Amino acid sequence: MATEATPPVNSDTAEDEARRQLPAETFEYASGGAGDGATVRRNIARLDSLSLLPRMLRDVSRIDMGTDVVGGRLAAPFLVAPMGMQSIYHEGAESAAATAAAQLGLGFCLSTFASHSPKEVAGAAGRQVRWRQVYLMSDSGLTDALVEGAEDAGFDAVVCTVDVPVMGASRRDAGNVFDHSSQELREAASQPAVADEPYFTGLLAERRRETPGASAQEVIDTLFPNPAATWKELERLIARSRLPVIVKGVLHPEDATRAIEAGAAAVVVSNHGGYQHDRSVTSIDALPGVAGAVGGRVPVYFDSGIRRGSHAAVALARGASAVLVGRPVLWGLAAGGRDGVAAVLRDLVEDLHNTMAIVGAPTVADLAAATTVAD
Repeated sequence: MATEATPPVNSDTAEDEARRQLPAETFEYASGGAGDGATVRRNIARLDSLSLLPRMLRDVSRIDMGTDVVGGRLAAPFLVAPMGMQSIYHEGAESAAATAAAQLGLGFCLSTFASHSPKEVAGAAGRQVRWRQVYLMSDSGLTDALVEGAEDAGFDAVVCTVDVPVMGASRRDAGNVFDHSSQELREAASQPAVADEPYFTGLLAERRRETPGASAQEVIDTLFPNPAATWKELERLIARSRLPVIVKGVLHPEDATRAIEAGAAAVVVSNHGGYQHDRSVTSIDALPGVAGAVGGRVPVYFDSGIRRGSHAAVALARGASAVLVGRPVLWGLAAGGRDGVAAVLRDLVEDLHNTMAIVGAPTVADLAAATTVAD
């Protein structure tokens, strides 16, 4: 876990500072990807390869980045993506990141495997947009309990991630997101906030009756990932949730249509930031097809590869309504806690503001009508 440092000013300097501050394995856990990391690199490279075609003599004396998303309105079209075990990067963990996002009027999505509880994070985020991410566990009772916890804590939406039927294998770790050699990673993996859910503690007590001394991680391993999950389970979740459900991990246009038919309030075009497979299609290449299939029926959000505000502009021009930011937030958290996250997010917002002015898009809606050009 990192100590306090000088807050970084952008994702590049934050990454360098995080590399300096963190144990090598912890940094690699945040920054690496499946296989040899090819999808991580291609996500960024493809965003870099797309340019915006500017329009001239448009009044850009006032840039309005305000964006409506499921659950409320953002000052700019950015949310923090769901990422687990943030206590390994900084003691402030998810609460620090949520506070930083809220200070800038941005949204926050809490991971199933977060270090801090929904109530802690809801308090940190205040009334800014708060989403709670869940998986379709092999025991649907636990999934329901997580949704109920989000409802009780005042979250605005549930984000159901559907792109982890099995764990993505990495050549740079043990192949299992929770199977690491460093003590810090093992301790964080063994103490996620989900382990304090009453339903989970019941499962753990039952397991310990059969196997004395069984750990929380051993129970998690029996529940997640769930390779048997199907659209039927998603439909059941959407039907029982009192909150709108956003489906994350959609890359194929037909899956986007299927999600809407199941009752999804929105979809997130995502390849899990390259964590799942090293030959996955990049999210930015999948985005136009998904947006076309959705046809405006629900919002389409985007993640995987955002490093600059100009990347967000490209995603918005290709059909996204807002973007989720992953690794740069973790680097900012490691480099400077809450202030580090705020610095990274502020840099993204300022870069988007500048990009919108230069391409002649005074509003996000104008940016959505912009033309992208491939190199």
